[in-house]
Amino acid sequence: MQLENLSGSANRDPDSVREFFNGWSLYRRIVDNDYLYHRSVRESLAAWLDGLDHPFSFLDLGCGDAEFSSGLLKGRHLVSYTGIDISPVALDLAEKNTRDLTAPCKLHVGDFLMSLSTLAESYDLIYIGLSLHHLTRAEKEFFFGELRRKISPGGTLLIFDPVLTPGESRESYMGRWVDHAEWAWKALSLEEVTGAIEHVTTSDYPEEITTLNHMATGAGFLPAEILFMDRTDFYALMAFKT
Repeated sequence: MQLENLSGSANRDPDSVREFFNGWSLYRRIVDNDYLYHRSVRESLAAWLDGLDHPFSFLDLGCGDAEFSSGLLKGRHLVSYTGIDISPVALDLAEKNTRDLTAPCKLHVGDFLMSLSTLAESYDLIYIGLSLHHLTRAEKEFFFGELRRKISPGGTLLIFDPVLTPGESRESYMGRWVDHAEWAWKALSLEEVTGAIEHVTTSDYPEEITTLNHMATGAGFLPAEILFMDRTDFYALMAFKT
């Protein structure tokens, strides 16, 4: 499948994603209140990184303000950090947040689906945090192949993303996610919750883990090791080794 055949895929709207994340203060409040389980994911990913016995390069796709990754990587045997994000606003913050990393850092603005093939390097670790679900299924299938070509020998693809439960439809997932956000996100105003719901229900296309495994193994990865699954069965942190 060719990249140009995917750029016009139905449903995905990169402009709407960019607009949402350019309003960075709302997303930052969602993260700071741990509504997306970043604290538990950070702990799980830190424990996994503790098991690495070699220096590594790190590609952060959909890096946002890089606060999550920079905090996780600080003090580790990092060879290089590269971040890509569609939001210039977020990348302005990422430039500041990565200053404490001792390894060389590069930041690129753009749609990571389109930008990945332009990167000259390969990477030991590729991390995609809450971004893969913005792609359609056809784009995800294509993207796993591109990711495999960018992974160094022995490298790992790390994905933190919403996932459907076995047999669940997107509509069912969205229904229970909206119910949960309206009930649990008490630190946000009604207008803010409504804005987040509009973004998720119009821009998010989660998959079952079995579907992601099928895509991954077809591209040459091993099936996912599940490093974390939240108690509400909305999100999973997965490691796809080569």
